[in-house]
Amino acid sequence: MPDYLAPGVYTEEYDSTPSIEGVSTSIAGFVGATQRGPTTGLPVLITSPLDFQRRFGGPFDFGPSWLGVDELPYGVAGFFANQGQLLYVSRVAHNDAKAASGQLQGGLVTRLKPGADAPVGGTIIRPVTLRGLADGTGITLTMTLNGVTFTSNSVKVKVGGINRDTGEVTVDTPLTITPSGTQTAFLASATAVTTNVIGIDAGGAIQTGATPRPNTFIMSAADPGSWGGSIVVQASAANGGRGEYAASVVSAANASQIQLKSTAGFYANAWVEIDRGSGAKFYRRVTAVAGNIITVFGPAVGDAELKPVAPATVTVFTVCEFNLTATWGPITERYSGLTLAQVTGKYVLDVINGSSNLLQISALPADTHPFLFPSGADGLDLTFTVAGIDGTVPTALDMIGTDGGPGKRSGLKALEDIEQISIIAAPGWGDLAVQQAMIDQCERLKYRFAILDPRPKASNQPPDMNDIQAQRLQFDTKYAAIYYPRVTVLDLNGNSKPVGPSPFMAGIYARVDNSRGVFKAPANEVISGILDYEIILNKADQEILNPEPNNINVLRDFRQDGRGLRVYGARCITSINEWKYVPVRRLFIFLEASLDRGLQPLVMEPNGPELWASVIDAIDGFLTRVWLDGALVGTKKEEAFFVRCGLGDTMVQDDLDNGRLIVLVGVAAVKPAEFVILRIGQWAGGSSVTES
Repeated sequence: MPDYLAPGVYTEEYDSTPSIEGVSTSIAGFVGATQRGPTTGLPVLITSPLDFQRRFGGPFDFGPSWLGVDELPYGVAGFFANQGQLLYVSRVAHNDAKAASGQLQGGLVTRLKPGADAPVGGTIIRPVTLRGLADGTGITLTMTLNGVTFTSNSVKVKVGGINRDTGEVTVDTPLTITPSGTQTAFLASATAVTTNVIGIDAGGAIQTGATPRPNTFIMSAADPGSWGGSIVVQASAANGGRGEYAASVVSAANASQIQLKSTAGFYANAWVEIDRGSGAKFYRRVTAVAGNIITVFGPAVGDAELKPVAPATVTVFTVCEFNLTATWGPITERYSGLTLAQVTGKYVLDVINGSSNLLQISALPADTHPFLFPSGADGLDLTFTVAGIDGTVPTALDMIGTDGGPGKRSGLKALEDIEQISIIAAPGWGDLAVQQAMIDQCERLKYRFAILDPRPKASNQPPDMNDIQAQRLQFDTKYAAIYYPRVTVLDLNGNSKPVGPSPFMAGIYARVDNSRGVFKAPANEVISGILDYEIILNKADQEILNPEPNNINVLRDFRQDGRGLRVYGARCITSINEWKYVPVRRLFIFLEASLDRGLQPLVMEPNGPELWASVIDAIDGFLTRVWLDGALVGTKKEEAFFVRCGLGDTMVQDDLDNGRLIVLVGVAAVKPAEFVILRIGQWAGGSSVTES
């Protein structure tokens, strides 16, 4: 108890009996092959078909050998079509899948500004950036149109030929074009402006030469697969902070302090272009910023080196950065203000690897000067030189996955890292080893349920009734259900494609859970997002498949009755009669998981009557809500459940001595009305006839 040492009013807080909240039972986890996506690590949370397309791509066609393992994209669409809401996806690929990559070059290659064509015979061009352009810089224009490459003569920037206000560059020789023909101008929309600038020297002066552009860093697609070859990556020079020279403060060997009129946008480790006008420019690296004073590294510079060159009236300091854009299908990622230096929020490796879903960077140059950022041969597009590989068809072992530890698992094993998952499926996979791994996971973790698909015959032919019975009888578990037959959807070419029903059923589970409750059988429900069934079964067929020992849930066609395509079974593939219904099994998963998580705050509390009463009150309150929702039978709650906890009742002294608190909970679960039986009686003259 707290000490009360002086008269007064004391306010105290205390924890009341914990309130047990029901856990979600509708969060699904799928595993399978996709166009792209991470193949190890935590599964990705998906909330819509568009979200899936952004992270994993859409339906794919890698050839006939992939039939039966290409169903996950269709299954995701089916899950959301049936009102599923939260889905975790674990992508599977064989270990020979590779990501597209390339070692990208730096150096100065830019473009002409939009609308700024360069006419043959003219001497003025308007490039997108003036970075690196100085008096005497060599320039070549290159343009490819309709498969023909046109090249200009080699020209140089005329002395004093750079107008930084208008962006115009005057060259010393009129432009000519090779090959000659009808072209009378270099078009801005298709023209690369290549210079002989390859970097800067130790003094910060522009370095030119005919040597190849330097390799800068290695970039790759974020995930393995041929999809990476379709990524369009574009890079361009960009300007950050801009300030005008005010005064030289201190000049010393390798450290010059310079006052600017403004240092907004300047930061340590930034490279700055110092432009005195008339093509006189050099570069320095900022080491510190204090107020309006920056300190730069390199040979000392004073007022004489920083005064503008006429006709310019100011010397301009500009922070050198670059922009990067990546596009794949409907996805576009834009990153601006990047640097090669380790500047928080701007360092290209951290920015790309930390936030891009399309790209990864694995190597950077040792230097960081502003002519090492990647530039495409056309001044725009960067090209991966190593093609991505989809690899061979994933195997059952790939689907089961490997355990590299928390956050490093793959396949089905990766789903174990997401505790909230309560439904798992491997769309299209009828492989016994995969399905046994799903069942093993559910039985081990206890709080999830597996939905199994029929196993197709060779060449993806439909399994018949003997096949599905043989498959079902391989298992005996209260943690899984199997549905038959397969359903059909439209493929990429608009043709009918048979796919497993498990993801559609997962969506129906979620729909029923959210609208009615987990205790309601996910059956006699319309299946959305399908065209038809692969095989049409009648009542006589179901009378074989539905009863024990089969317990196979049949999908039935009631279109002639105006009731559409419906799931018409709700049984687990178990030999234990009391667990044969899916809603009973999943109700107990819900109850057990909710009690487990809700009572965690009571761990390590003193194990005595006060704790026992708190546990009873918490469970009683929770089960009362469940009963009132209609999940338990009984007109009174005493008929629906009981909770017992206490010494001499559920525990003995040995339990207390060993830190055990034992609670006995019993519930009477409501079961589905699987068979509705009508007894029609007729009374006439004292006799009766009864039909049933």
